[in-house]
Amino acid sequence: MEGNTRSTRTSSSRNLSLEQIEAMTNATISKIQSSNSQRLHTGTAVTYRDCTSTGYGWLLPGWVAEERRVQSGRIYRYYYDPNGSFYESQQKVLEFLERFWGIVVLDT
Repeated sequence: MEGNTRSTRTSSSRNLSLEQIEAMTNATISKIQSSNSQRLHTGTAVTYRDCTSTGYGWLLPGWVAEERRVQSGRIYRYYYDPNGSFYESQQKVLEFLERFWGIVVLDT
């Protein structure tokens, strides 16, 4: 996985191996890439992060953060669930998890 720094497994992924998490992440990335290929501007560098990435331990397995660095150097972050659904901010992800799954993330 591109640009991924692995850390110890988080509480949300304790029962999964790193290989299982990586497979879930790669499946989500495939969905993202098939729908985003025409929307990226030339010169935009894209990096994907998951729950094993430093600073993203709050994500659930299969969820992906996409970091887009544009030519000016600014980074835009977007989030995707395992179905490939788009969330425009961390706050939107947290609201979704609480509203539909009853999951409250305390440490972000």
